[in-house]
Amino acid sequence: MAIGLILVKPGGKLKRFTGLLSLAVLSLVPFAFPSAQPAPALLALKGSAAGFSFSVPAPGAALLFNHERAPQYGLSGEALFSHLHEATAPAPRAQPSYKGSKAFMYSKADNTGCNGGPGIITAYSQLCVNGASADGGSYKERGDENADGVAGDFVNAEHVWPQSYFNSALPMVADLHHLMSTLSTPNGRRGNLKFARVSNATYRTSSGSKLGKEGFEPDDSVKGNVARAIFYFIVRYSDKNIRQGMDYNSFWTKNVPMLLEWNRQDPPDANERRRNDLVEDFQGNRNPFIDTPGQADNIGELVFEAH
Repeated sequence: MAIGLILVKPGGKLKRFTGLLSLAVLSLVPFAFPSAQPAPALLALKGSAAGFSFSVPAPGAALLFNHERAPQYGLSGEALFSHLHEATAPAPRAQPSYKGSKAFMYSKADNTGCNGGPGIITAYSQLCVNGASADGGSYKERGDENADGVAGDFVNAEHVWPQSYFNSALPMVADLHHLMSTLSTPNGRRGNLKFARVSNATYRTSSGSKLGKEGFEPDDSVKGNVARAIFYFIVRYSDKNIRQGMDYNSFWTKNVPMLLEWNRQDPPDANERRRNDLVEDFQGNRNPFIDTPGQADNIGELVFEAH
């Protein structure tokens, strides 16, 4: 005997179908017992199940990512990569502008508070810059607090996957899952360079971020964030034109083992998980590698390199 459930998926977004088991039991009665009263055992089951609720995910759909979903499927390799590509498709809504995304990042997503007030802990410097504005230029460094030789810097937006490699196109340029609030000088020094392990630094910040002939190395406290942002970007946008004017082998393919290591060494902290929740509210999708960092290893080096 088969039981069919009709699931409603308004607007393409995953909805949980919740119902009473007692209603399901009642719906079986005319088919299982067309000429008889329900069996006492079924009546007892109906009585004991009243109020019991259950959830059924819509199968085979391109669904908004939910961190409860991915681990239970036991997927790996290319199957997991493809699954997460579909699962990170944003919920249907107006596409954020780059200006709007930056305003939300400065005033909400990255504004965790510091030094006893609202403020941003800047990536690559780990420096608290106080403020509550939606304008990065209003967040000012006091003197040369990050000891990089430039005083009075201000906050702007770092694209972990440099925007020059996709011609600053939407939706990539405005996707907060690979944007970070940084001081403008370390952001500019990184430019569109690959991430690397740097031996002899020609530029550095007090937190340990540094520039060298190998590329740009973020400080230890943000290495995992960088890796998870890039993994998200590849899963979501590898089918887009994201390789313009770049040495893809050097920037991405050869760097996969290092990024996997950074993901393991620097797991998500409370601020990164908080940010993931806020970004989902804003743009309608999540970074699955923040919810479950081990999914990067489950996809594996060879599959990532193939993309």
